[in-house]
Amino acid sequence: MKEQVPYGERYWYDHMKPADIKIWEEFMRQNISAYDTCIYDQEVGEGAPIPENTEPNMAHDFKILTQYKIDVIGFKNDRIDIIEIKPRAGMLAIGQVLGYVALFKKEFSPAVNVTPVIITDVIRPDMLNLTKAQGIKIYAVDLLK
Repeated sequence: MKEQVPYGERYWYDHMKPADIKIWEEFMRQNISAYDTCIYDQEVGEGAPIPENTEPNMAHDFKILTQYKIDVIGFKNDRIDIIEIKPRAGMLAIGQVLGYVALFKKEFSPAVNVTPVIITDVIRPDMLNLTKAQGIKIYAVDLLK
């Protein structure tokens, strides 16, 4: 697992798009004590099959490039949140975050609770019912403040 960093605004978030960064930073401003530490862009899953005769250093890089990436892992007390940040999050975000949780548990076998979380700017119709049914927490931040 990658190194945990303090929860709070940073100058760079690996692989986050500008719209995701706006949502995440506003979430942090609105939820100052939500987490103690975070991991960004954590690789999970097997990745694509490595082509035969690939040099070892290239094989390692190939695996990392083709694995799934968790946007944020938030740590607070005895809780781990697997966080998907998505503007106007819809059903694809539900599938992503549930997949990330399953892969994270398989790879790291955490001894504490792992909760799927979606953070968005707009909660679309049906998302509250769908996320509740799947045990996913969903938060919407107000970007117009």
